[in-house]
Amino acid sequence: MHYYPGALHMHSTYSDGSGSVEDLIRAAQAAGLRWIILTDHDTLAGQPYEGWHDNLLVIVDHEITPDRNHFLALNVDEVVDNTLAPQDFVDAVYARGGFGIIAHPDEHLKNDFKDIYRWDDWSVDGPRERAGRPVGIELWNHLSDWGEHLTRRNKELMYFFPHLALHGPTAETLAWWDRLNMQGKRTFGVGGIDVHAIKRKVPWGTIEVFPYQWTFGTLTNYLLLDEPLATDAHTAIHQVYGALAAGCSYFINRRDGVCPQLVFHALRGDQHFPIGSTARLSDGPLLLAVDAGSPADLRLIGDGRIVARSNRAFRYEVREPGVYRLEGYRHKRPWLFSNPIYITP
Repeated sequence: MHYYPGALHMHSTYSDGSGSVEDLIRAAQAAGLRWIILTDHDTLAGQPYEGWHDNLLVIVDHEITPDRNHFLALNVDEVVDNTLAPQDFVDAVYARGGFGIIAHPDEHLKNDFKDIYRWDDWSVDGPRERAGRPVGIELWNHLSDWGEHLTRRNKELMYFFPHLALHGPTAETLAWWDRLNMQGKRTFGVGGIDVHAIKRKVPWGTIEVFPYQWTFGTLTNYLLLDEPLATDAHTAIHQVYGALAAGCSYFINRRDGVCPQLVFHALRGDQHFPIGSTARLSDGPLLLAVDAGSPADLRLIGDGRIVARSNRAFRYEVREPGVYRLEGYRHKRPWLFSNPIYITP
């Protein structure tokens, strides 16, 4: 497999970010990323930048942003009306041949920094005609998580020590994701940075809340591809879309450690089933192999509950069908989340 680190959910001056698309490109290159997906609010103005920039693939999509219920619309060539009801704008994305990701679904707190942008109706979990169509959930949104734990009393502390405000995906979001996959509604999970490089006036000048390059070193999605990314930009973009849609990915918070080549796959003899695969038990039991490459509290989640646990690497024999995914924690903080391997009878 070929592993490609990248980031999604970011904003430039075409919506409410503080930097140009060129600024984002330079920052992503400096952070060692190989692909990024720009999602400015309700605009595709950044499309002239789409394509390869040296070794960085830039994809330009948009975020549908009504007052609440935000949705990352991918692979559509026109802006979708944000005045539609959530179910209707989701259907509109799929009618145009695209797919999408429900953004920061579980927000609850309004404060001086942010409003509440939660996904209100969790029965809306994809297009009405769902069969076989990929849908994603932003399990962990870096900026949302930080803002959800910000108060007037702690904001200076959280600015200088941002990891103190990062708690990872909420239990409710993970449970929703597990339920959808267990119900047969294949749903991929991602980590989104939602970076704006927000600039704020303070008594001693101006501060920048999470600069682009710094944020690109946080939640990083690793795509697993059978073939290297193509030099042709159009082909490479659809390789990225294909891997995301199929759930052939995992994400980590690189501020708590790197994991450039996670081992998590099912084995039977010479058969190999990577993240995002479906494997059958009809030919016998399977062995799940896990290795994060460094010490971590690794938890194998089967149908929403912990079925195995280790501190770096382990193998687990699977004799029961289910949806199996991996979580990792370092320093007692959330660090790694994989998409599932689906094991059927």
